[in-house]
Amino acid sequence: MKSIQQLKIDNVQSEIIDCEYYTVYLRNDDIIYMQIKDGFYCELEDAKKLLNFVLQISGDKKYPLLVIYPEINSYTKEASDFIAKHTHTLADGLIGTGSTFFMLGNFYLVFNKPMRPTKLFRDVEPAVIWLKQFLPPKPRE
Repeated sequence: MKSIQQLKIDNVQSEIIDCEYYTVYLRNDDIIYMQIKDGFYCELEDAKKLLNFVLQISGDKKYPLLVIYPEINSYTKEASDFIAKHTHTLADGLIGTGSTFFMLGNFYLVFNKPMRPTKLFRDVEPAVIWLKQFLPPKPRE
């Protein structure tokens, strides 16, 4: 398995937004990529800023979202509630490792009930395969 912290930035079709605690861009396969960096403590204002970056990158279209989580990060209840209610993406694939990620991720899925399909993964490849099913069909040439 590739280390989720060591993924290189490639196949980019948008600007790359690289902030202190996350990197966001639209990949060539029409999936928004977001990598959360170690130590990110997400409060409501941070969640709003993250979603504004998603909107900035996607324009007037909706795309699936691939989120890579580090081992050390956390979200306030208000931030989790806000993120669960947004409708700016088609589906969210959340990738992390360790029992804490899956415990908190399952808690988020059960209690926050995201408004779009959301699934937890250990690896990037299965998440991308799952997310691609939410892309609209490409027009024939």
